[in-house]
Amino acid sequence: MKILIYGAGVIGSIFAGKLALAKNDVTVLARGKRFEELKNDGIALVNPRTKKVEHATVNVIDALLPNDWYDYVIVTMQRTQVDDILSVLSQNCSKNIVFVVNTASGYDKWITEVGKDRLMLGFPSAGGERKDGKVYYFIGRGIQRAFQTTTFGEYSGEKTKRVDTLIKIFNQSHIPSVFCNEMDAWQKTHVALVTNIANALYGFNCENFQFGRSYNAVKLMIRGIQEGRQVLRKNGITPTPWKLFWLDMPASILTAFFSAFMRTTLAETTMAKHCASAKPEMKFLQQEFDELIIKSGIATPAIDRLKKNL
Repeated sequence: MKILIYGAGVIGSIFAGKLALAKNDVTVLARGKRFEELKNDGIALVNPRTKKVEHATVNVIDALLPNDWYDYVIVTMQRTQVDDILSVLSQNCSKNIVFVVNTASGYDKWITEVGKDRLMLGFPSAGGERKDGKVYYFIGRGIQRAFQTTTFGEYSGEKTKRVDTLIKIFNQSHIPSVFCNEMDAWQKTHVALVTNIANALYGFNCENFQFGRSYNAVKLMIRGIQEGRQVLRKNGITPTPWKLFWLDMPASILTAFFSAFMRTTLAETTMAKHCASAKPEMKFLQQEFDELIIKSGIATPAIDRLKKNL
């Protein structure tokens, strides 16, 4: 399978490395220092828990031309960067453009540029950080999947052959992946969750261990998350996936859980470090979600307090 990963950050590197190790023909679009690193050394993935290092060789380009054809173009960029590349994607001949991008504002702009027939959607359960040219990573597996699994879908909601194939490729590459028929609801639910977590962490300079020791701060975050889910319902959006129903449990129970979880290295890797490096994106996502809050007409005092940390 011929795949282009458009974006060479942490997520793009994890996807490219694992897909290449599974014998797919993988190309990464990168620029600057990252282009040179990938061209000279390939991708080095480091499991922080086991210290195992995997090396993957990938093709590297610094521009996507109109006639460059791929089975899938997978866009792995922050929301703040995507608008700048839409014209490039619109001119390319590839038929399957997969936006693995955070958003709460829907897909109208993407549809205008690439068309409904080419648009596919997804979101990763993966993350980590780059250090000295290596990617120290995690992939959502086991109990972590109770929180989030790498997910793909179609704008139409149909389970098509091409989305089935993509999910199969990812599963074969040891990135557990599933289908969702309501990706817009899925992504809005995700933004309602991550913006409140990020805003809470910003109040502690992304020091998750310190944050986890503050019962009141964690409880405020829980209230913000639950307000966000109320905003979705008021707008006629069912929080998705259903397995996150536990976020509607009493705040006292969730506060105890998150207080303990935030004092782990897993929370540091999966949440705190990402928030520290993605503040402009979180501001953008909060602005998108604010539109949903305004439309809902309901009061969100916890979210309002947390937003001040931005």
